[in-house]
Amino acid sequence: MGNDVAAYLSILLPPGEVQDKEQLQLRLKDTFRGFDTPAGKMRVKMLHCNISSEGSGVFFHRRRTLGENMPASMYVMLGYRNASVFTVRSGSSGAGITSNFGMSWLVNNFTSKTSGLSPDNPNIIEVLIEAGVICNPQVIQKLSRKRKHNEIQLDGELMSKALLLARDEYWRTIIRWLRSKIDEDIEELVFFGGTADYIRPEIDAYFQKEGMKVCWHGDIFIPDEISSGIGNRMAHVWALHQHMIIQFDKLTGNTRSEVVPLTKSVEDSTNNACEEVKRKYNFTLCERPTTFIAVNENV
Repeated sequence: MGNDVAAYLSILLPPGEVQDKEQLQLRLKDTFRGFDTPAGKMRVKMLHCNISSEGSGVFFHRRRTLGENMPASMYVMLGYRNASVFTVRSGSSGAGITSNFGMSWLVNNFTSKTSGLSPDNPNIIEVLIEAGVICNPQVIQKLSRKRKHNEIQLDGELMSKALLLARDEYWRTIIRWLRSKIDEDIEELVFFGGTADYIRPEIDAYFQKEGMKVCWHGDIFIPDEISSGIGNRMAHVWALHQHMIIQFDKLTGNTRSEVVPLTKSVEDSTNNACEEVKRKYNFTLCERPTTFIAVNENV
């Protein structure tokens, strides 16, 4: 790749930040005029820039697979920095709302209950996830800064208790926030984002008691070469990528996609209504069209 390139961009933002997309586009154009890299000064010509809400890909995926059977739903994105929701009725998405209830909320709460831990510690997230639902003290003691074995063990026990409380407070905070946003006609909640998986047991248990259907990550299949090390965090990005490919093929008359057998068993599905025949794509470059498509929910 040379130092002068042209690019099509598709950017995902929290729903509450999409209104700032014009400012972002202007800043990108200004930056792309020239910026320094280890390989020298690079310039990027932005041929197209589309900015969508996080979760748009999951929405497009489900609308394509469910069609008229798409229920009134609330889409819930739980990420590290924030949490967002938007509703879908009759196949159309509404305005979204963004809060500060991302994983960082839990991290800040957890570190405030411990001694000597900073929320900026890059190891915290990995350890919290590895500690699991039980907040295993033998795992959490990895965060201890003590040197003596007995002090490290004690730190692990104290931090485990702090995390159990912080985790409980976090999922209950998420539930209260969602309850304040769910309208009476909502039939289903669609969760996605890496943080959603962290509190999945609590979310499943709560809404099962409430009789509310829950779909996880739109049951989107992600190829191993894409999901490796990232997992479900890529679901809404991958789904938007697929949507763009389908639109591109419609625009150009390209026939790169072919139907292949399901790669995820029905038994592995949380909600059978989320299942679809998966597509395999040949990403051979083809001639650039004279015009480019925008992510339009009416397409």
